[in-house]
Amino acid sequence: MLGLPGRYRPVTRTGPTPAGAHGTDQAGQMDAGGMTDERAKSRLDQRLTVATGYVAIGLLALTLLVGPVNLLFRRRNPVSSYLRRDAGMWTAGFSMVHVFFGLQVHSAGQLSGFLAYFIAADGSPLLNSFGLGNWTGLLAIVIVAGLPTISSDLALRILKAPTWKWLQRLNYATFALVVLHAFFYGALLRVTSPFTVLLLLSVVAVSAGQALGIWLWRRRHRPAPAMTAA
Repeated sequence: MLGLPGRYRPVTRTGPTPAGAHGTDQAGQMDAGGMTDERAKSRLDQRLTVATGYVAIGLLALTLLVGPVNLLFRRRNPVSSYLRRDAGMWTAGFSMVHVFFGLQVHSAGQLSGFLAYFIAADGSPLLNSFGLGNWTGLLAIVIVAGLPTISSDLALRILKAPTWKWLQRLNYATFALVVLHAFFYGALLRVTSPFTVLLLLSVVAVSAGQALGIWLWRRRHRPAPAMTAA
């Protein structure tokens, strides 16, 4: 899940705005808002990148809270549920849109622009905050894109419940990667942002939900005390 806060500029688009473009009278001229069409589109892409990314985080958190809620209310907690599947599908969808707009901000569809998210100028892996944010995002999107391919009754029958459940538990790794992704992109530096609040609430909810779910599961499956003879 790739994002791009305004402070990062790995690749910048160059060249004048085409003459006759909407909102301009000539190449490079500012529109009424004091911004070229190109800059306006870049800002829109940035906003869509952030918004879709955090919607995906919220949906991912929902997939991890279904089980604990079922245990809390003593509901049946099947290996697979339609709510988790649907939330997972929407998570994957918003994640893909998030990546698409994130790459539009600076890569402009060019391979060199894409590589600048991960590779430094000397060819080594990019390991600053920007690079680590993108590497964790890449790992997360690979998992997110893969899980929907096995989220079906047919996949469950082929893989069998234990294997299928183990693969679905990669969701936990995905959530951790997404939190790291947001951290490296400076989410905690924008504590007043509603998106940061959503991130923190998601982390708290998932952590508390999983802890509660584990406690309830152990309590429910605790061996009955042995009867002692009088």
